[in-house]
Amino acid sequence: MIIEGIKLTLLGMPIVFAFLMLLILVIKLSAWLLKDITAREAAEADLPARRRKRATPVEADQKLTGIITAAIAAHRARNGNRCGS
Repeated sequence: MIIEGIKLTLLGMPIVFAFLMLLILVIKLSAWLLKDITAREAAEADLPARRRKRATPVEADQKLTGIITAAIAAHRARNGNRCGS
């Protein structure tokens, strides 16, 4: 029984290793083939982010406070004005 386990291990480990090497090869090959497309897409996606004005921390806090307030009001409108029960 132990010998069969050792045989299975000695057969299975190289198969798993070969599959993982093949997987790495396929990933590297696809990255090499698609690098021009991904570089172009990344450049296009980065353009609007550069043009956008960054919110100051105070503006971001005010916006977040408004969103949270609206969510609480919607929850209370849907579930009644119950507190915790």
